[in-house]
Amino acid sequence: MMPNVLINNLPYLLKGALVTLELSVVVLIAGNLLGLVIGIVATSVGRIGQSLITAYIFVLRGIPILVIMLLGYYAFPALGYRVPAYVAVGVAQIIYVSAFVAEIVRSAILSVPSGQIAAARSLGMRRFSILKEIVLPQATRIAIPPLLNNSLTAIKQTSYVSVVGVWELTYAAREVVERTLASFQIFLGVMAIYFIICYPLSLLARRWERRAAVVQ
Repeated sequence: MMPNVLINNLPYLLKGALVTLELSVVVLIAGNLLGLVIGIVATSVGRIGQSLITAYIFVLRGIPILVIMLLGYYAFPALGYRVPAYVAVGVAQIIYVSAFVAEIVRSAILSVPSGQIAAARSLGMRRFSILKEIVLPQATRIAIPPLLNNSLTAIKQTSYVSVVGVWELTYAAREVVERTLASFQIFLGVMAIYFIICYPLSLLARRWERRAAVVQ
């Protein structure tokens, strides 16, 4: 029974997986870009700016992603805007991911030895040149492994959008289970699909970690 139920409903689950993949791509691209900007700015602004960014990161990292998505889902109607549920939860996830990315980027930049920066300044290099030629190349090598692992977490967290009625892989699986009552079989298939989506990124993260260890 298990293979038949799973195979018969696999096309429907794969449609949901495609939506999950599309949502993940949008969240990862926008969340990483926003976090990158915030992380870089956090290392170059004054105390007030640093305090605001620190508060942004601290607050978001201290709240469960599901709560953030529910807030995002209800925030737009509360403000008088009607937007698709995909947009509401997508924006919430982008903001949430950006907080983690910003902290990773900020920490990676601050890990670059200050002596190198001081030496570059003594040679007359400008701030942008120091950031581009000295800080970012080293910070990138440090930041990529945790960024990849954070991306894996973000992909898996997209399953929470089903709670607010957004149709994707997990929601599609729940529909199939209600119709077939084959919960174990269907969610076993869902587990395999998520693994297939995440496995390439997981391999890439491990390779970068090994490469970083060799360079060090």
